[in-house]
Amino acid sequence: MTDIAVPPSRGAGSGRVLSERTVIGSLSVLTGLILWELVARANLISPFLVSSPSAIAEAFIDLTASGELQRQLLISGKEFAVGLILSIVIGLPVAVIAGWYTRAGWFLQPLVAALYAAPTIALFPLIIIFLGIGFWDKVLLVFISGFLQIFVATSAGIRATDRKWVRLARSFRASERKMFWSIILPNGLPYILLGLRLAVGRCVVNVVVAEMLASEGGLGYMIAYYGNTFQVSKVFVALAAVVVTGVILNQMLLVVEQRVGRWRPSTR
Repeated sequence: MTDIAVPPSRGAGSGRVLSERTVIGSLSVLTGLILWELVARANLISPFLVSSPSAIAEAFIDLTASGELQRQLLISGKEFAVGLILSIVIGLPVAVIAGWYTRAGWFLQPLVAALYAAPTIALFPLIIIFLGIGFWDKVLLVFISGFLQIFVATSAGIRATDRKWVRLARSFRASERKMFWSIILPNGLPYILLGLRLAVGRCVVNVVVAEMLASEGGLGYMIAYYGNTFQVSKVFVALAAVVVTGVILNQMLLVVEQRVGRWRPSTR
């Protein structure tokens, strides 16, 4: 008989399935690392193209001991955090307005659609012309990419709110504020969290690419510099830092989404 993937039931069985899944996943990663190390030691692939896990671990220790990895991570983290926070603070209210008020949506959606259709990184040369190379050019690029994801997902979620609940609330003379907190926000939360997850992923990518193109610091700068000098192990260290950061942020949002899902009232 073949194994069939079925959703685990809650309770003791789900904990056993989760632990088994963790063990199997860990074995998969360990097997991949061992094979990677063996291939590298057998010189089947040029060391100028692909490093080995042991060499990457040594490079990680060197970069951590010198403090360079922490410094570059802090630079990228500041650019990412400021841009993402601005996109949330500005993007969420604008998206709610565009989704709730029809005429505001008619006004804003064509502008956002035009900006969304253009590759965000293609705007970076124009941003550099206006702001120069430094901190705020990366922040603006991160803001634009995060804003677009949040706006599209959140405004769609607000528009997807079942209008019969709105009509029912208005029949009881509920205020706009009451309708927002009791109807619009609970129904739009899944879309808002989806927009945040998409924004985090896009912002991480764009800040690294921007640093690779024009920067004097950050993880993207590390990737570009060590790639140009053929220090492949250090390139992999910077890539791993980007991947781990993105995974951690995504998992944090997944936890928030699960908690909010339990809080969100049922349609019943």
